[in-house]
Amino acid sequence: DAWRMLRDYFYDPSMGGLEWDRIFDRYLPLVERCSKREELDDVLRQMAGELSALHVFVYGGEYNIPNHGDPMLEAINEIASLGALLRRSTEKFGYEVIKIPETDPDFHMVDGLPMYSPLSSRTLSMSGQDGLAPGDVIVGVNGESVMSVPDINMLLRNVAGESVRLEVVRCNSTSKLQ
Repeated sequence: DAWRMLRDYFYDPSMGGLEWDRIFDRYLPLVERCSKREELDDVLRQMAGELSALHVFVYGGEYNIPNHGDPMLEAINEIASLGALLRRSTEKFGYEVIKIPETDPDFHMVDGLPMYSPLSSRTLSMSGQDGLAPGDVIVGVNGESVMSVPDINMLLRNVAGESVRLEVVRCNSTSKLQ
């Protein structure tokens, strides 16, 4: 899976000029010899190191979380996402929706059902709402202006798994949607 994730999501589709299938063939026998998680992590780090790219990490798995069970640390580090590509626009006083990706068939399945972006029409239609579309502008999150913070993600701290209220200006209308 780690090899495939790098292949599918690495920033350079040519994988830095490496023959990525050969990398798989080289490291698979080492993976098969691993008897504990630490050994597997070492092999995965070596494989990722073939790319000579910064910010490619191996972590997680069977290790304890770094928050050591502290609820305060867990809440601070909880990650929430709107599931869309957004661009901050000072001209539009908010974050413009650039793209709402379709579900990833490999990673966004829960109980055998596909998971869609929380902003998509497929998700919101169940509650009688329309999803966002490219060009729409998010101007507020839970009553706070998105321009009051350096990044919209700051307004999504501690809300993973919860509903949030978005104030949106539709691209084909001057009205606001809440």
